[in-house]
Amino acid sequence: WDGRRFVGIRYGLAYTVLGAAYDRIGFGCLHDPLLRDFCIMRLFEPASKIHSLELMGRYFNIHHGERTLYRRLPLFLSYKTKAENAAISFAHHELKDNLSVILYDVTTLYFESFDADALRKPGFSKDSKSQQPQIVVGLLVSQDGFPLQQETFPGNTFEGKTMLPIVRAFREAYRTTRCTVVADAAMLSLQNMAALHAESWTYIVGGRIANLSPKIINRIVEALKDKRNGATIRIKTAHGDLICAYSARRERKDRADMERGLAKAKALIERGELGRRAKFVKKEVTEGAYTLNVALQNKTERLLGIKGYYTNIPAGEMGDAEVIDRYANLWRVEQSFRMSKSDLVARPIFHYKEDSVKAHMVMCFIALAMGKYVEHLSGHSLRHIIDLLSQVPDARLAHTQTRKEIILRSPVHADLLYLLKALGVSH
Repeated sequence: WDGRRFVGIRYGLAYTVLGAAYDRIGFGCLHDPLLRDFCIMRLFEPASKIHSLELMGRYFNIHHGERTLYRRLPLFLSYKTKAENAAISFAHHELKDNLSVILYDVTTLYFESFDADALRKPGFSKDSKSQQPQIVVGLLVSQDGFPLQQETFPGNTFEGKTMLPIVRAFREAYRTTRCTVVADAAMLSLQNMAALHAESWTYIVGGRIANLSPKIINRIVEALKDKRNGATIRIKTAHGDLICAYSARRERKDRADMERGLAKAKALIERGELGRRAKFVKKEVTEGAYTLNVALQNKTERLLGIKGYYTNIPAGEMGDAEVIDRYANLWRVEQSFRMSKSDLVARPIFHYKEDSVKAHMVMCFIALAMGKYVEHLSGHSLRHIIDLLSQVPDARLAHTQTRKEIILRSPVHADLLYLLKALGVSH
């Protein structure tokens, strides 16, 4: 070893790769090394802010003090608009997306607490934590799932009231005159649809056809009674054109869901456990007894395999099949939320002040954009890429007399080579 001794390892390649993604997207315009390092750390190994400082030193030989963290953390929130503008510009110019179609959805993030405040409030929870305070997070992404904008709302905010502020902010940032927003059925309201239409937006929104009048349901069922895959019907409504389509695959899923619901309802009725929610249970008005809701069961059976979509795009401009295909891309927003909750551990459990919570979400938005870009370049999941990067440590050797350090890098996995080339990173 010629007077050299082993002094530790670091993950220099991981730091370089993730930092290159941050810079390529354009987040360097924020001119904040601390934010950059926190976003890299959020991808490599998510942790609390204090623990992240320790991990930065251990993994990357990067050091920031706690006082610097507390002083600069509130500034992260002030970067929100510039970060979103950078993401929008990158999606348009580098990812070659004209952003004529954008996808919107919301999720909830709960806190390990029962103390509510102006932002953290109990509400409908997607994590089944309705008794605990939460925030509602709205996310706007491109057709390929690249994040464009996000917003944080109080935990008791109705989902349908979150969409308009974000799409309006997107229009102002992107300066577009015509765009189609795709969202799920929770965003459907006459107010939302009228506002979008008045502002020259086109929309594709999921529809809950079980809530329609018996007359319209009969019309839909009659039109699709042959149960031919891909068969559709288009009906004029106050929400726009209602397109209903039949799918055999969806019918199998719907039938399995219905049978589980019926089994649960029957078991609850038999055991008398009627305080719990069950779809197919109803209370008789005259006797006060709980029974199986046969009418709902019959309606559900008639609509098996049928899904509805509302749009204000004329049939001559976009056919039924294309409308349905556009809506199907909503899984990309759900995938982004899953990445945020699992890979990035976005839940802000260590923050209590409103500005700190929102600053944390800005950091998670930037990290999400970095992660989606890395996935786009590599063709692999973020988790797989991080796993590969963690297998390329650098051995740090120091000369016992001169103390000069030499780095010996481990072999690079073949799956990383294309990513490195695309980012302009040498190994």
